[in-house]
Amino acid sequence: MTNNNELDPETADLVSATFAKSWRFVSTDPKLAYDDTEAMQIRLSKHLESLAKYGERDLLRLANGAIVKLRRERQADRPVY
Repeated sequence: MTNNNELDPETADLVSATFAKSWRFVSTDPKLAYDDTEAMQIRLSKHLESLAKYGERDLLRLANGAIVKLRRERQADRPVY
């Protein structure tokens, strides 16, 4: 699902591998899973690519960082009562 056109081959492979692992979590997370699947995949991919462009190379930290960003977006989208 990643659009790795701007990434070097090694980074693109890392992002793809991380996407596969992190998507399994995101797709079953009750706070994230009910969103539009395609939109969520695109957002996850963009966060992974962004973190990788800034130098993150650890698969676990890359996945966790992208998931944290998705959760923050979700919280920002919710109305405050």
